[in-house]
Amino acid sequence: MSERLTVKIITPEKIKFYHDADSVLLPGTLGEMEILPGHVAIFSTIKPGQIVVRDGDRKLIFACGAGLLEVNDNSVALLVDSAEGNSEIDPKATFDLIANLEDKLKNIENEDAETRFAFETQLATAKARIEVYEQSHGDADVQQGFSRYQMPAVEKEAPS
Repeated sequence: MSERLTVKIITPEKIKFYHDADSVLLPGTLGEMEILPGHVAIFSTIKPGQIVVRDGDRKLIFACGAGLLEVNDNSVALLVDSAEGNSEIDPKATFDLIANLEDKLKNIENEDAETRFAFETQLATAKARIEVYEQSHGDADVQQGFSRYQMPAVEKEAPS
């Protein structure tokens, strides 16, 4: 059994992260989950929140949108609506988005449940961005890890 995980975070635009790691902490729909080497195969949904990838003493934190998780044979694939690291988050624009979404939620009393769910999901994703920004902005552990510089996007096909 391998002692490492191969972690892929994939958004509709690109493969956001592709690297070996020691563990992944993520927001499962029914609660926080930690994936370690040797984890049983699983397919699950995830909700907006934080993904924390640990590699030795370093950690990388992403704010993620809703998505899917697949774990199989020490390979972790996260298919998410969005994923941003600290350097990609604009706190002012995100606070403006939160205010806008909260106003929309107040005013959609007669709208259907799908519209409400869409706004609530967008709001949870925006709040996760702020949490990641505030948590990692002054965190020495994160600053010295690989999350303080933009990970190069993987433009080629990832090996299967």
